[in-house]
Amino acid sequence: MMERLEKILIANRGEIALRIIRAARSMHISAVAVYSEGEAGALHVRQADGSVSLGEGSLNDTYLNIEKMIQVAVQSGAQAIHPGYGFLSEDYRFAEACAEAGIIFIGPDAEVLRLMGNKMEAKLFAQKLGIPVLFGQTLVAGQLNGEPQTLEYPLLIKASHGGGGKGIQIVGSADELNEKLTQASRAAANYFGNGEVYIEPYIEKARHIEVQILGDSHGNLVHLFERDCTLQRNHQKILEEAPAANLPASVQKKLLDAALLLGKRTNYSGAGTVEFLVEPDGRFWFMEMNPRIQVEHPVTEEATGVDIVREQLRIASGRPLSFRQSDVSLKGHSIEVRVYREDPEKAFAPSSVPVHFYRLPGNGVRLETDLDGDNVAGSLFDPLIAKIITFGESRNDALAKMQLALDELTVHGPKTNLLYLKYLLKEPSFANNNIHTAYCGEQLEEHLDGLQQGRENISREVLLAAYLYLGFLRKQNNAADTWEQVGFLRLKNEVEIAVDGQMFSVAFHSREGNSFQLQTGAKMRMVSVKETEDQWLTVSLGGKNHVISWSNHPVAGKWLDADGFHFHVTSPDLLEDYYGEAAGEEPETAENEAVVRSPLHGKIIDIQVKHKQTIKKGEVLLVIESMKSENHVTSPRAAKIKSIAVEVGSQVTDEMPLIILEDI
Repeated sequence: MMERLEKILIANRGEIALRIIRAARSMHISAVAVYSEGEAGALHVRQADGSVSLGEGSLNDTYLNIEKMIQVAVQSGAQAIHPGYGFLSEDYRFAEACAEAGIIFIGPDAEVLRLMGNKMEAKLFAQKLGIPVLFGQTLVAGQLNGEPQTLEYPLLIKASHGGGGKGIQIVGSADELNEKLTQASRAAANYFGNGEVYIEPYIEKARHIEVQILGDSHGNLVHLFERDCTLQRNHQKILEEAPAANLPASVQKKLLDAALLLGKRTNYSGAGTVEFLVEPDGRFWFMEMNPRIQVEHPVTEEATGVDIVREQLRIASGRPLSFRQSDVSLKGHSIEVRVYREDPEKAFAPSSVPVHFYRLPGNGVRLETDLDGDNVAGSLFDPLIAKIITFGESRNDALAKMQLALDELTVHGPKTNLLYLKYLLKEPSFANNNIHTAYCGEQLEEHLDGLQQGRENISREVLLAAYLYLGFLRKQNNAADTWEQVGFLRLKNEVEIAVDGQMFSVAFHSREGNSFQLQTGAKMRMVSVKETEDQWLTVSLGGKNHVISWSNHPVAGKWLDADGFHFHVTSPDLLEDYYGEAAGEEPETAENEAVVRSPLHGKIIDIQVKHKQTIKKGEVLLVIESMKSENHVTSPRAAKIKSIAVEVGSQVTDEMPLIILEDI
């Protein structure tokens, strides 16, 4: 046992790096951050006790470069490396390299990483222990044992050497297999450096339940009960809770026992998560073991009171766990949601637009985020904006606190899943725990229709009143300029104000303090607007108070948030300020042409069409990788490919022309 762990290197970034820094600091351990080009001012770098640059280049040149990571650890004088999650956290070669360099790897030993890193071998190991598993076969793109028609559908294709839901494909029939096998293998090679994938039966109505375990080098092994991670989109988690609601005690015991058995037989040391699929009848199946800290570890910490990252640091220093199994109990219920830069209306495609204004929830909420001033998301990194965690004596209590927290959260700039999360939390199916891993996908269209209806129900008069106050009356209150007084008189006539491009004719006719008569068309209403706090307004109209959050749009006008819905409001008639350069003019195209533009920032990883090729509406044209996700760009109509403006490997930005179409 070493005398004391004094300095660690964190081989990660963002919110998990910040989480590790907090735990290290609480134990008087110095934490060194790493960063790639353009990240020198990031919050995790500024919060750390020291930092080392990884240089420039792709992920393979920086966060996934084992040799470089070892070099910077030695350079910094770190005794140990904490890999966080993702990146090198499950790479046995990294653990081996640490051992060779005399550096402690904060995680299980390389042999456990090697075993659990190969998902098929991990299943064989679990099966020998008597744990139920779902079996299929290991594949490489283009190679199958048997004909596609002989397989049982539906089935899943997964990466053999990685997890986190990256690149998973559901295959419903033999006709889809080859295409989805290629996509899954390409994603596996891109994310994990190995294109090997495997297939297994797809359980359509299962819950995703996982068990947190901790083991030390003294033979102690404990569980911290289970988490429910069933709510997912695109096979990746967006909401987790601990413990799992309505899980029969008999099923819970079997899951906990299976997880401990797996940990015991691998002599597990460190934090790990054993993941299962649980069917409605109570049958369960081992999926995989993640030998690292999980994104969703905070819900277990809140529900049990155990600081998992502190325990990781204790274990790494050779000390035993600070508690025994008999000391662990559930103290209540915790829920976590992941707020992402992504657009639910575009199949959750990531949005790489910077966050230019945000407001975080208040007291009583745990936040894990690297939001700090201007927060720009690079296309190489995860689109996670923040994890919000609430805790209560009961599930209903934790849920009520979460709904309040999401009401208080404001993010302007990128598209986010915030409203989608708020909608999910209010769904009866979620409240009654009548969900399964495919629930979000199956109900997406219905959920989006509900959100659209909610958006349409927002009073445009409230938005117009708020904008008039911000764009004119707010200045008028302090007006010493004659020209502003003239502007006030001018507003007695109609002006044009656009809400998300929809034009309204607006005027007001009398004013007393912050109250005035607002006229839209022939309709006139008395309205009052008060500035309640920084960038918050209360608009009183028709006997109701409406709370509006606002910020300056980066080009012109204002962003206004009402009930969480996001609106861009602008009016040249009010001589509004322009905050940045206006977007360039749309390029002119002939009547027989159509420009297919990039929906996001990212890198072209596949082009599936050729010059002069005839295509159908909805056919995939190319694939853009952004923030670890593949995004398929499809044709808006049946047409012929006139020209292709990009190539594989090209970096693209929002609205960049990709392909020109012409009539057939």
